[in-house]
Amino acid sequence: MKLDDHGQPPPSFNFRRNMQKAMDALYGLCAGIVADSQINDKEIIFLDTWLRENSEYCRVFPASVIASRVSAILADGIITEEERSDLMETIMQMLGGTLEESGSADGLATRLPIDNVDHVNFLERGFCFTGKFVYGPRTKCQREVVDRGGYVSNDVTLDLDYLVIGTLASRDWVHKSHGRKIEKALKYKEKKNELFIISEEIWLTCLNYSNSGGS
Repeated sequence: MKLDDHGQPPPSFNFRRNMQKAMDALYGLCAGIVADSQINDKEIIFLDTWLRENSEYCRVFPASVIASRVSAILADGIITEEERSDLMETIMQMLGGTLEESGSADGLATRLPIDNVDHVNFLERGFCFTGKFVYGPRTKCQREVVDRGGYVSNDVTLDLDYLVIGTLASRDWVHKSHGRKIEKALKYKEKKNELFIISEEIWLTCLNYSNSGGS
C-alpha cells in the first residue's frame, strides 16, 4: 500500500476500515438488542443515538435501511407495537442474513451474479423478486414497482427486465430455492441482452431516486 508524505494510508483506505468497524459495531449492537427476542423503547432510542453519531457510516446498505426505519418510528414521538415488531423483524433478518450464514457481511448479495447497473427503469418494465429483503416483505417490494408503472412476475420469463435479489440471499445460492430463479435468469440472459440481475441495494437506490423526482 502506498503511504502519503506523512506515512499514513490514503483516506479512502481509512474510511473503508472505519466503515467495517462501524458495521461490525452495528451488528453487535443489534444482536444485543434482539438477544431476548424483544425490543423496547429505550433500545430503539439508544439505537437512534448510535446511528446519528455514526451517520457518515450509515449511508451504506443495509445500515441505511435500519436508520430509515428508526427515524420513521421516532418521527411522531409515538412508538407503536407494530413499529417495534417491524423493526425487530428487520434486525433479525439482517443478522440472519449475515452472521448466521457467513459470520460477516459476505452473506449479503454482493457475491451473487449481480449486474452493476446505475439506473433502473420502472415504467412498463417487468420485475421478479427472489430471496429475503431487508426493505420488507416481498409484497411490499412488488407494490413499489406497481406504483411506479411497472409490473411484477412470480417467475423468470423471457419478458422479464429485472430479477431483484434480496440482500439476505445466501452466498450458497446455487443450493437454495431462490437459486432456481437466478439460474434461469442467467440462462435467459444469453438470449436477451436487456435482462438484468440486480441486488436489493441497487433496486432500493433507484427506488429512492425515483421518489426524489428522478426519472
